[in-house]
Amino acid sequence: MSAVDATARNVLPMLPALAALAETGQTLAAADLLQMPQPTVSRMLARLGRELGVDVVERHGRGLRLTRAGEALAPHAAAAVAAATAGIEAVQAQESGTRGRIALAFQSTLGERVVPALVKAFLQQHPGASVDLLQTSRPRCLAALADGTAEVALISPLEAGSGLRQWRLHTEPLVLVVPTGHRLATRARVSFEEAAEETFICMKRGYGMRTLLDELALASGVTPTVGFEGDDLATLRGLVSAGLGVSLAPRDPHGATGYVEVPLTNPEAVRHIGACWLDRRPSTLAAAFQDLLRRRGRRLTEIGLRPLAG
Repeated sequence: MSAVDATARNVLPMLPALAALAETGQTLAAADLLQMPQPTVSRMLARLGRELGVDVVERHGRGLRLTRAGEALAPHAAAAVAAATAGIEAVQAQESGTRGRIALAFQSTLGERVVPALVKAFLQQHPGASVDLLQTSRPRCLAALADGTAEVALISPLEAGSGLRQWRLHTEPLVLVVPTGHRLATRARVSFEEAAEETFICMKRGYGMRTLLDELALASGVTPTVGFEGDDLATLRGLVSAGLGVSLAPRDPHGATGYVEVPLTNPEAVRHIGACWLDRRPSTLAAAFQDLLRRRGRRLTEIGLRPLAG
């Protein structure tokens, strides 16, 4: 090999660390993304700088940030990681003889776009597989894991109970949904406490969004008055549009029509979307789906939750 080829060969193993830091902006988050200890990621970045003869990161507070050299290399590192991932998936799709079924449980609020994106990517990688879908409430998702009805569950909020493993996919802000013309509709942002006297339209107990509402209310010292309860966010937004109350929800990817989404200042006003499964040896297909979630789940979830064009 030439000298240039030798350098490329030596730096290739460190490129995922640089790409992860560029994507997340934090060494801890980069380590989480790579499923590596944070010191290992820091050592990889330091070694990358030594191999190149120029620092790619520098100290910033308690963490690290990219130098100009690191910023120049980052998109190429990301492209290299993406190319390697695509190559691996091409081989798996070509050679995989994996057949059979996997059962996926998920909450209703994730069914429109997140689940289709993940299932599509999985079936592209494992065309001989089939996916059984169980759309239900959060408690029933967890119960399906416990009784073996499902092998993987997509839920929000995440479950930290013993006997489960979890993988965070995305964190998105929650907004206060108010009718057009409401007293808070023109505000740039509001605190949850400012809606304390409003009538709330919310999901029924057992749904993840109802749990998030209850937790936010408790943290804010608010006891919300519940006027209506529903089973899906579209119904809740429709009731808000009719002027029957306000609601707590993630942003509508279709855009707000007949109501206004007002950002909340409360730091607790977020929902963490993730996957969980039993802490035991998975089936071959379940292991493959878990691997997809670790490698591409965050990106696929982020794309699935983006506002729709037009």
